Amino acid sequence: MYDYLFQMPDLALFALLSVISIVASLGAIYLVKVFIPLPIRYKDDTVIGNTASLISVIYGVLAGLSALYLINNNSYTADAVQREANAVADIYRDSKWLQPAPRDVIQNQIKLYLQRIIQVEWPVMEHGNKVDNNQGNLLIDNITNELIHYNGKSGSEELLLHDMLDEVRTLYDARQQRIHMSESELSPELWIVILLGSILTLCINYLFGMNFYLHIVTVSAAALMTSSMIFLLITLDRPFQGEFIIEPTAFQSILDYIDTSHPKTAQVKLTAPKMHVHKESFSTPTFI
Repeated sequence: MYDYLFQMPDLALFALLSVISIVASLGAIYLVKVFIPLPIRYKDDTVIGNTASLISVIYGVLAGLSALYLINNNSYTADAVQREANAVADIYRDSKWLQPAPRDVIQNQIKLYLQRIIQVEWPVMEHGNKVDNNQGNLLIDNITNELIHYNGKSGSEELLLHDMLDEVRTLYDARQQRIHMSESELSPELWIVILLGSILTLCINYLFGMNFYLHIVTVSAAALMTSSMIFLLITLDRPFQGEFIIEPTAFQSILDYIDTSHPKTAQVKLTAPKMHVHKESFSTPTFI
């Protein structure tokens, strides 16, 4: 599918698909009326009806399963986004109980992470481009390094560190899931089959022998139904593109809370982050 279809307003996209399918169907009905006489079509209505039923059932099952798959994908993606936001909030909340030096570093890294998601990664995903995963992973690594090198002075601090490392792992996993889903879409082969099924479903209806004006009504209804299904699949295909997309609302809420409760961390600049990295570091938090 063309990328510009995913950038169009939903109402305009629905109108475009509906107009194209209905106008094309009306033109096809007129050609059938001219070149295939009504008595010939009427005599074979039973065969045409059986064939139309078979094609419609196969097309309906395929389109329905595709829509169900995309609905589950959107739910899966929304869950990943919420888990990522929850992990960020948990790490920030637990960091308040650490000593001042590592606490400030971790909270600044969290602030940078949230700014990057909202200001950099989300616009990239909305335009269907690939997210640069390295910078976000580096910020998570910096948080991991601070926790690994933190010297706990009591059993409660050791327990807190263990919980925070688990939260960092959850953050990393949810982040990878979100980025993976931002690049997920129906394969071109499946789109070809769906479009072919839509065309066959409409074309077989052109051959019915019936009153011309009644034929126009029935075929227009079928064209509207198939265009509606294609519209539904397009709007569901990419969870971060289109008019009704997954928004970074959860991350923005956390960022607003940080700016309100700790104004000092709000002074961190996204363009030139100063990373606090120990000599011994890890490439990803999956080594925890």
